This record gives sequence, C-alpha cells and structure tokens, in this order.
Amino acid sequence: MRFQDTLDYCLVHMRKRQLRSWLTIIGIIIGIATIVVLVSVGEGVKADINKQLEEFGPDMIVVIPFNIDTATSGGYHVAGFTTAHLYERDEDYIKKVAGVQDVAKAVYGRVSIQFRDKEITSPVYAATTNMFTMYPKQYEVEEGRQIQEGEKNVVFLGYNAANKLFGKDKVSVGSYLSINGVPHRVVGIEKLIGTSFSSSDDASIYIPYDEKKTILANSVAPDEVFMFNIQVAKGADTEAIAEQITDQLAASHRVSIDKKDFSVMTAASIQKTVSQITDILTGSLFLIGLISAVVGGIGIANTMFMSVLERTKEIGILKAIGATSFQILSIFLLEAGLIGGTGGVIGLGVGMIIIAGIPYFGITPYLSPEVAVGVVVFAIGVGAVAGFIPARNASKIPAVEALSYD
Repeated sequence: MRFQDTLDYCLVHMRKRQLRSWLTIIGIIIGIATIVVLVSVGEGVKADINKQLEEFGPDMIVVIPFNIDTATSGGYHVAGFTTAHLYERDEDYIKKVAGVQDVAKAVYGRVSIQFRDKEITSPVYAATTNMFTMYPKQYEVEEGRQIQEGEKNVVFLGYNAANKLFGKDKVSVGSYLSINGVPHRVVGIEKLIGTSFSSSDDASIYIPYDEKKTILANSVAPDEVFMFNIQVAKGADTEAIAEQITDQLAASHRVSIDKKDFSVMTAASIQKTVSQITDILTGSLFLIGLISAVVGGIGIANTMFMSVLERTKEIGILKAIGATSFQILSIFLLEAGLIGGTGGVIGLGVGMIIIAGIPYFGITPYLSPEVAVGVVVFAIGVGAVAGFIPARNASKIPAVEALSYD
C-alpha cells in the first residue's frame, strides 16, 4: 500500500466521522493555542527586559537601598520601597572607588499635583541633572528639553504623565503644574519608551534634586537618597568596581557583606537575575500549556480506541487482501498524527490571533519561528504517541478473528 493510498484512506475515514474527529481536534487546538499564547507572552517579557538592559549599558551601576536577595523573602518592606536607607554621605564613599566617572542620585515621594481643575496624588522623582545624560536613550525628548543645572520650580514629564495622567487634559511644554502647592513650569516631555515594563517610567515626573528639601520634605529625610546611578570610566572593569563599591558601602553602613542593606547592580547581575526569573516563568507557562495538550492527547487515544473497535472487521478485510501488520499500524498512526497535526496548525493560528490582541493590554508577546514550527511538530507527536497503543492493537488482530467480529 502506497503512502498516498494510506493517506487517502485515513482522510476518507476522518470525513465519515467528522463530528468525532473535530471534537478530538478541538482538544488539541485548545492545548496548542494555550502553549503558543503563554510561551509567546513569556518570551515577549524576556525580550522587553533584555531590550531595556541594553539601554542600561555595560558601563552603568545602580545602587538601591535594600538587599534584592532578601527583599522578596520579607526582609524589607519593598512596597514603600524600603526600611533601609542610602545617604548623601554614601556618595563620597562611592566616589573614592577608582574608575567611577560620575554619580547621579534621586529620591522618591508621593505628592499632590494639580493641573487646571484636576488634582491627583502621584509619585515624583527629584533627580540630579546628570541622570538624564547617563541614560540618553531612556530620556529622549519628545518636546522641549530636560531639566538643567541650577533650575528651580521646573518639571520634566514622562510621555504618559503628560498625555494620560490628567485624563483628557494633556500637559504641554510651558504649562504649569502645582506640586504640593508650588507652581512648576513644564520644560520638557519625554519620548514614549513603550515596552511591557516601562509603564512606570513613561508615567514618571521629575523635578530638580534640590527640591527634595521642600517639595519632598514630608516623604524623605534631608540626607536620604533613594538611588545612586554610577557611570564607570571607559575601559574600566564594571564588575570589579561594583565589588569595591559594595565593600565601601558595607563599611559605611557598618554591616557585613552577607547582611548588607543595599544592592549594587550591574547590567550583568540584572541580566542573570532576570534570566532566572523569566526562564522559570516561561517554563511554568509552557507546563500549563503542556497539560492542556496532554488532555487533548488523551482525547485522541480515546478516539483511536473507538475507531479500532468500530473497524475491526474492516481490519480483517484489509489483512485478507494482503495488508501487513505494519501497514495496519501505519494507517492508525497516520490518522492519529493527522488529527494531532490538524489541531496543531489550527491551534497555532488561533494562538497567533490571540497574541495579536495582547499588546492592547501592555504586553508585547514574541512568537519565534522555532516555537511556531515546534508546536505543530509537538501536536503531531502527541497524536502519534496517543494513537500508538490503539494502532498496535489493531495491527495484532488476527485476520480470521477480525473477519468474524460482529
């Protein structure tokens, strides 16, 4: 029996039992579509984070006031950002490290902001002006300019802060915002970053660092710093400098390295942490989809067992006219693979339709060609594996017994 004959035979049988075939295929469609959507979301999140890390730069170091290794285990209260602190004097310790080229700093606090007749409470960052020059890609200007050294009562807005924070009232350069009752002139609006994890950055509001003593007086202590951004000299070893900064700050805070109340992060260390998290996320999402696909495979197995029972006499006729056990096995395996493959192709299409709408929810999924091809091959494999035992059983039925089956 030629392959074409086997294929035609399987297709004819599937058409004769369309309802059962499609009910089985739907199970595979759901499983494959689930895998496509969940894995694409996981990969999209990973790609977005990697893109932002590229903009972070290999020559940059960030110091934050909590130990990131213990923050998720209840060691610090991250929601209010932290119960630990960085201080103005820490800047002097950082600058002592050879290879440190520049240090920027920022503090954070929630304040009352009024624009026209609308008043809201929103976070505001008081940052030194060199922070903008350290990250030129992140702080690209859409309109106006960034805050300049020595300015007072001015504000630089993220794209969403200008265009969405006050509803239909869009803020433009030259407008005035009342921040904790003090008028601030808008000098610039940042370009939209637009990645899955940039929503907080796109909604950021920046004021001059010195205004932390007035505007943020109720939010932070006079000598407190929320974050240091450090740029190392060209050609310097960023990781080695980060280790030296860690030693200096541990001495300043009078804590051991194991019990430090801060974190010194480089692009490499962030990448390592993020990769571990996203790999776990993607793996977990894939496992959920895999369970759905296995359920679909059970449906295929059930369908094939029923098919063998219904076609026992037909199997006997095929053997009587010369079909071998291998050819019988091939027929049922091919049919199971066709069911799985059809479900895989349609499931891939359904998944692609779903992920096309996901960006509207702020996440940009990524479906790689390898995953697209892989899920279809996987679906065919699920079908073949699920159909193997029924197919083997069919191939072992003696011709005489099959012909006498009623």
